Amino acid sequence: MNVLESLTRRALEQPELVAHEWRGRTLTFAQLWSRATALGTALERSLGDSREPVVVFGHKHPDMLTCMLACLLTGHPYVPVDSSLPADRVRSILTASAAGLVLAPEDADRIGETPPGTVVWESADLERVCSPPTASDASDGSDAGSSSPGAPRATAPDEAQYIIFTSGSTGTPKGVQIARSSVDRFTGWLVDLVSGHVAFEGRRQATVINQAPFSFDLSVMDLMLAWATGSRLVHIDRDHILRLADLFTTLAESDADAWVSTPSFADLCLASDEFNETLLPHLRIFLFCGETLPHATAARLRERFPSAAVINTYGPTESTVAVTSIKVDEQVLRDHPTLPVGATKPGSVILILGPDGSPLPEGEKGEIVIGGDTVSMGYYRRDDLTERAFARIDTPAYTGWAYRTGDAGFQRDGQLFFAGRLDFQVKLHGYRIEIEDIEANLRELPGVLQAVVVPRYAVDSPTTVTSLHAVVQPTELPTGSTLSATVALKRVLRERLPDYMIPKTMSFVAEIPMTPNGKADRAAVAAMTA
Repeated sequence: MNVLESLTRRALEQPELVAHEWRGRTLTFAQLWSRATALGTALERSLGDSREPVVVFGHKHPDMLTCMLACLLTGHPYVPVDSSLPADRVRSILTASAAGLVLAPEDADRIGETPPGTVVWESADLERVCSPPTASDASDGSDAGSSSPGAPRATAPDEAQYIIFTSGSTGTPKGVQIARSSVDRFTGWLVDLVSGHVAFEGRRQATVINQAPFSFDLSVMDLMLAWATGSRLVHIDRDHILRLADLFTTLAESDADAWVSTPSFADLCLASDEFNETLLPHLRIFLFCGETLPHATAARLRERFPSAAVINTYGPTESTVAVTSIKVDEQVLRDHPTLPVGATKPGSVILILGPDGSPLPEGEKGEIVIGGDTVSMGYYRRDDLTERAFARIDTPAYTGWAYRTGDAGFQRDGQLFFAGRLDFQVKLHGYRIEIEDIEANLRELPGVLQAVVVPRYAVDSPTTVTSLHAVVQPTELPTGSTLSATVALKRVLRERLPDYMIPKTMSFVAEIPMTPNGKADRAAVAAMTA
């Protein structure tokens, strides 16, 4: 599916449809196209023939979409950076991307110090460039209002459409390059998946919920779905998450058809009894990615939203959002205490490889390796990291470019099962333990919304794990001493795990801290327990 062609056609044939809605501010497809083409012309004048990346900085402002589309129209990979990031982190991304231009429709004051030579176009600059030209502007021969800012320069299929920076093991963020062709293929699969549940071409314009910030690749799922189908994208921002009353008002007003988020965000909403089909009567599909979907979360969603399908997916940023899917129905819930992440999408290949790189038989756990037509081009300007994580492999099942995920998993009956991170292993009293295995089992227990397990290390040996501590977010905080709650939880957990995997200590919190991407913030949890 050519997303740019779909978006262009929508702007011409249904210009009045709302493309973006956020806190009372709307942007129609016609306005999005007009502003993006005007900005694209300005980018061409400023950057010339360069195809260098352009940073798009902000949170949920409508012109975040304008800026990303303008980059796509002029062949510049866009680098989305959320304004919630610390200034030092922003500077690291600016340095690593070598972007000379930052488009900041909001929160420009949060950018901080920029590398030498970096130019920032703030909201006033963007408004001046994107606004329709006046008569005096047109009289000087300017083409600032052109509706076609050099279509031949639009991002080619084999060029990077976006670069998303993820955390690196060295502390320096690394930029994942995703080609336009990969985005188009992913979107075509996604539209087919969702169209089985949502009528996009009916009288009523469909609405898609966007929860993830644009710097998190999960947002590509809802953004491309909306652009490809002419849906209205309703945005949930970080302040919504802090004020549930505000959040639920926005959700009710959205009358959404499709929901895209992390499981953690769904758990946050499920903590309120108001989160049900009465609140969102037209909701027909939940799409989850970015984290493990707990069995309990899926079961509660099925109870609260009996008319909506719950879809579990899996895929790292390096494979263009998601490469598997499964509809979690009552049969799946009955058959799988730990949910599978699904069958592989067309065009992708999932391999389970052993430490020596050889394929493992069905049911045996090893590293998940992804091949196919949506695998990343590699890390931007980091050939060393690309060589470590990507390679051309040659196996009986697949020959071609592939990404070694560092995730553990196994396949059974055509379904992939995620089994944690290979680097989330700890060794305690001689046993190798997957931290995420314990967390997944904790989340399945009655009364537990979320849980993060933190290793405790020896004072004289920072690599020696002496015990495990669990930070638990329950449905109701225990009153008084937490000892009885800890004992009760351990007793139930022992029904699922061996003794050596039971955390020695536990603490209970009203809310597990989350990163701007909607995942459990492990660093913040560890700091809480230090």
